[in-house]
Amino acid sequence: MARKKSNGEGSITKRKDGRYMGRYTVEGKRYAVYGDTYAETRVKLTEVLANIDKGVFIISSNSTLSRWLREWLVDYALPTVKQSTYVSYEAYARLHVEPALGRIKLSDLTVEQFQRFFNKKHNATGTEKGLSEKSLRNLYNMLHNCLEQAVINGHLMRNPINGVKLPTVPKREKRILSQAEQIALQEAASQSRTLTAFAIIFTLSTGVRLGELLGLQWGDVDYVNRSVTIRRTVGRLHKIDENGYKVAKAPGIVTTEIVTKTPKSVTSMRTIPLFDQVWNDLMIYKGKQEGLFLSMGLKVTSETFIFASPATGGVYEPRTFEDVFKRTLDEAGLRDINFHALRHTFATRALEAGMDIKVLSSLLGHAQASTTLNFYAHALPDHKKDSMEKMVQYYGKGLGD
Repeated sequence: MARKKSNGEGSITKRKDGRYMGRYTVEGKRYAVYGDTYAETRVKLTEVLANIDKGVFIISSNSTLSRWLREWLVDYALPTVKQSTYVSYEAYARLHVEPALGRIKLSDLTVEQFQRFFNKKHNATGTEKGLSEKSLRNLYNMLHNCLEQAVINGHLMRNPINGVKLPTVPKREKRILSQAEQIALQEAASQSRTLTAFAIIFTLSTGVRLGELLGLQWGDVDYVNRSVTIRRTVGRLHKIDENGYKVAKAPGIVTTEIVTKTPKSVTSMRTIPLFDQVWNDLMIYKGKQEGLFLSMGLKVTSETFIFASPATGGVYEPRTFEDVFKRTLDEAGLRDINFHALRHTFATRALEAGMDIKVLSSLLGHAQASTTLNFYAHALPDHKKDSMEKMVQYYGKGLGD
């Protein structure tokens, strides 16, 4: 595409709003790039003029970020990501990106705008809470993928989010049950009149996530090797309409649904060996479940959920099971503990018992052992000392021998 010369081509002026505008001409038509500083605008303008000379110039899109984000969600994200991921993307777009940056044209987006956006999301004040480190990273990844597609489609010359430095978020202290608390909770679960309270003991002994726990079926049990394999997860998710929006609340409209899906990653699909006591209790639990099902006119099969709803015999509603968990906490005299704390407690007890970090990482379904280390480094000091004590067998004679 030839660049038509004209007077004033490549000029930069300062606008009344304090931003800078760089003007250029292509085939007799005037275009502009914008920046928060003169230097930023000069870089953009120089890049545009160089691309025009190379014949790879892209005319800036007049689409706003909000419009393109919605187009990307429906055309690119919805067909390719899991429903749970899409639901989180849609929420990020609707609650965070669109109110703050949605009206800005794609061609006007700058790295400085995104940097301020993420800084604000980290340091949110008032009624809005700051996002966690994980949420900030997920939000960044969504925007990066969205804008990278805009580059591929020719709406942008470069991805304006590149260069953003995510704020460092102090890690929140994980709630770990003390040994006394764990014993109290296990005793309350074992004495509970609710059959599925055994799931609490099972989780403390395996470290599975709630969705993985409720997704287990008897066909996932290896009776020879005494193990279970995580193959699916269960959760309640928002429904999405044909336009990619979360289904709105209205009389007679169900806005959520129970979804059974594959685990969050390949490493989350894993086999967990059970030690003898857990295995024996699991078999006792199965016998009790078979008796309950028989009274309901049902039969336990390989496709029956291990921790099935005692009311229907089908998949357990996660929120209903959370009620069982809270009642068991009350019976144990415990407070301020969420279900995920059981997973953290399992990991901590495993390290305290001297379990190899790579083995623990595999049992938890982490992609890398470094993830496990970052989560549970608090449990390592005593583990390191005990490990060093074992090195004495290789020391030989000391100076005083």
